[in-house]
Amino acid sequence: MNQEDVRVRFDRVAADWDNNPTRVALARAVVDAIRAAVPLRAEMQALDFGAGTGLVTLGLLASVKSVTAVDASGEMLRVLDDKLRTLHIDNVHTLQCDIVRAPLPANQFDLVVSSMVLHHLPDVPPVLQRLRPCLRPGGWIALADLDTEDGSFHADMTGVFHKGLDRADVCHWLEQAGFSDVQARDAHTITRPAVEGRTRQYGVFLVTGRAA
Repeated sequence: MNQEDVRVRFDRVAADWDNNPTRVALARAVVDAIRAAVPLRAEMQALDFGAGTGLVTLGLLASVKSVTAVDASGEMLRVLDDKLRTLHIDNVHTLQCDIVRAPLPANQFDLVVSSMVLHHLPDVPPVLQRLRPCLRPGGWIALADLDTEDGSFHADMTGVFHKGLDRADVCHWLEQAGFSDVQARDAHTITRPAVEGRTRQYGVFLVTGRAA
């Protein structure tokens, strides 16, 4: 399994991605958590990596100047581009890019965000180190992801490299990458059906930090 497997998986599901109400609710909760944790300003330029169909990207637009939506999946970004044309939105820019291998624009952003992306990366710390130069001094990073779980969250493990993540590890990795004021908090709880009519709950955290 490699990053190409991840791209192919998300290309395949892009057209129907927004039809899942659980995903839509998660994106709203993540945006709310970012707003609560980060002092957003109207002049901010944001980067959403692993943006997918733009559920978080579009949720942030009311609070920032612009968003660059980055994803390795061209099909996901095509869905987002269709939304942008339909809604006549001109302050979102899409960029197809595999951040594991390709450079990102340097010193251009005041905010970097992601939602449920890290557990799809084979090696998280190097990616966080690549994101740090994207931010201007004092810029913020806000990463939402799945708490450590038993592997039952994903029915299809294609492109899934981690059974959730320990939020303390993510905080440590951010500090190693040069971020300060690193904090973790609860962002959302996803409830899913389990056996015999029961349900399972999976935590989603938000980790934030500032670039020196």
